[in-house]
Amino acid sequence: MNKPNIAVLAGGYSGEYDISIQSATEILEHIDTSRFSPIMVILESEESWWAVHSDGRRSNIDKSNFTWLDSSGDTQSFEVAFIMVHGTPGEDGLLQKYFENLNIPFTTGSSDSVSTTFNKYLTNNKLRKEGLLVAKSYLIEKGNLLGQDELNNILKLIPLPCFIKPNHGGSSLGISKVLTKEDILPSIYNAFKTGTPSVLIESLLIGKELSVGVVPGDDNSPIAMPITEIISENEFFDYEAKYEGASQEITPAEISNELADKIQLDALQAYESLNCRGMVRVDFIVVEENRPAILEINSVPGFTKMSLLPQQLAYAGISVRDLLSRIIESSEAN
Repeated sequence: MNKPNIAVLAGGYSGEYDISIQSATEILEHIDTSRFSPIMVILESEESWWAVHSDGRRSNIDKSNFTWLDSSGDTQSFEVAFIMVHGTPGEDGLLQKYFENLNIPFTTGSSDSVSTTFNKYLTNNKLRKEGLLVAKSYLIEKGNLLGQDELNNILKLIPLPCFIKPNHGGSSLGISKVLTKEDILPSIYNAFKTGTPSVLIESLLIGKELSVGVVPGDDNSPIAMPITEIISENEFFDYEAKYEGASQEITPAEISNELADKIQLDALQAYESLNCRGMVRVDFIVVEENRPAILEINSVPGFTKMSLLPQQLAYAGISVRDLLSRIIESSEAN
């Protein structure tokens, strides 16, 4: 019996290309090859998608139907798309819409779900309506020339110091901690350089930073992982802290059972209210009076050897191979 072909998609069109390749490589190392036939598919550009075989041979992907030609010249297809593309087009809904149109099952939430979680401003508004704590934020669209009156009004709503970050994006790229009014415009410009169509000015929340994964359980209903505390050597959990070792990560976090339960319940509520699927990571900060606030929802979380979710799985006693099989089996075409 032929094993189903699983496309492990990596690369993409953003600054997270290299991290995506690392994440996908880790996925490929752990997929149960007795049950599945995984193949890396690298998205180098909108025009250039390649299936990369174990012998290093590359086959061009026909984007019209997501197939390729094998060494015999026969057309091969994929049964499931395992999306590990961080940033665009994997976390903004574009890949999901593509697979929905082709009726090919994939491992994340729907295009609507993923495009929502990629939009931090929209996500925060949805979570706030759910009764979950999030930062105050102000949205600036590209091309908006921020005048002094508007800037003064923003600072009444969101006083300094504050964060300025891309509204669309991940891996903490383009984020600045702003201490003075003079730093606001340069920080907005820096955020727009990531390619985001809009930028957030967001209130500074001070406290312990924590992160928790949510993954499918044995019956495919979501379960929350052990919580990781992040102690960054930098001012916040930026790209260097996430991927270049400039942080301490403690799993499980040294927090009370009551706080841990609250964070896990909030993560599950966010996962379900945003119609997430597969594996997701929810980042928190605990503010005064031990209240957890949600910082971000990662619909395609990092899965490198440095990433948080594999650490949490190890502590929970869940094998990566079993989890990946679960995710593949529960994938849907939407």
